[in-house]
Amino acid sequence: MNVLAFVRDAQVLSLVLVCVTFSLIVVYALWPSFDKKFDAASRLPLNED
Repeated sequence: MNVLAFVRDAQVLSLVLVCVTFSLIVVYALWPSFDKKFDAASRLPLNED
């Protein structure tokens, strides 16, 4: 295996990992059961101490 083939494979692997990670983050953020958790977190800066 030469260096160019290794670099190409590393680029493809990193692109796949970034796409999978981004997809998992989007699914987590849009999952219906986390609505209450995110609503509560969005109100934290507005709460009085």
